[in-house]
Amino acid sequence: MCKSNNTLPSPSKLWLVSPLLAVLLSFPAGATTLPEELKRCTEFSDDTKRLACYDKLANNLQTHVEQIFGQEEKRAIQEAPESITATIEIAKKGAYGKFTFTLDNGQVWRQTDSGRAIWRGGEQVTLERGALGSFFMRKTEGGGRGLRVKRVK
Repeated sequence: MCKSNNTLPSPSKLWLVSPLLAVLLSFPAGATTLPEELKRCTEFSDDTKRLACYDKLANNLQTHVEQIFGQEEKRAIQEAPESITATIEIAKKGAYGKFTFTLDNGQVWRQTDSGRAIWRGGEQVTLERGALGSFFMRKTEGGGRGLRVKRVK
């Protein structure tokens, strides 16, 4: 005969089970994004609960990767903001009069169209998502015509 091992943890080990159970039950039944789940883990002040939350995410990482397989770019675009604001640190005029911009957030963008404008360091700009994966950069103050740009770094 086969002997079943259906024993409950001893009361002295329940302190290990209950925080983990609380973490597992705290996640909503619906699907959430990995960044949302990571953010949720940071909300636990108890180290044991926070670690259990991260451990659960690490164990589910392979499942997450398989779920987004083939839609990585689509998912990245959905999670990205529609625009960002930054300040130009360096505006360097290059070949064919096109600018390369180094921003205060470390990003480097290169002008791809032939528009003409005066761009200087210290100006605040807004980068916006355009159609078909394109991006436009406009001066935040005064607006005006935007330049089509491409991120190079």
